Amino acid sequence: MSALPFMLELSMLKTVVVGGGQLAYKRALSLVEAGGHVTVVAPTLHPQLQALALAEKLRWEARYASGDECFLADLLFLCTDQPLVHQQLLRNRAPRQLVYVGDQAQAGHVYVPAKIEKGLLTVSISTAGASPSYTKRIKGQIANMLPEHTAEELAFLQKARELVLASNAGNEEKRALLQELASPERLQDEWREQWLDDQLRRIAEGKQK
Repeated sequence: MSALPFMLELSMLKTVVVGGGQLAYKRALSLVEAGGHVTVVAPTLHPQLQALALAEKLRWEARYASGDECFLADLLFLCTDQPLVHQQLLRNRAPRQLVYVGDQAQAGHVYVPAKIEKGLLTVSISTAGASPSYTKRIKGQIANMLPEHTAEELAFLQKARELVLASNAGNEEKRALLQELASPERLQDEWREQWLDDQLRRIAEGKQK
């Protein structure tokens, strides 16, 4: 199965999660944390999923989903223990709707990778459902390879990029500054903020002459 990995901005999308167990909680939590508008359809909820509903982080329809239904949402996550219902809802999906099938990842249009997050950095790992155990092992190996100060360095680079792009430096000067700022040597320099200030001041003074 071929797939194109990409990031989704969920704040403008509607998602329905069918199911109320552990998997539904795991998927709903990640959707809520990403800013999604989530409705869960299930007769009962996992305690942690219920806590999200009580906190009004998501909407809960306390009922069984019927295989004859067609949910009008952008994303549909099928997370029950009923494969037949999953098959029926997949067949009944709305036009252009993307469907995740919890018990058979390759049957749907979306599968959820494992991910590592360190501040602004997100690394995703997927085996397309072939082996969760293998995915877990690779995730641990990659996590151990990431620099210890990744989150702090990216926070600095984000702020620095805003300052550079807002300056009156030329495009080539901006590109050179951003490349230098991202180098390991500059990132580990305790005077990196002062260095950036000096560079931007030098460029501004040069433009005034």
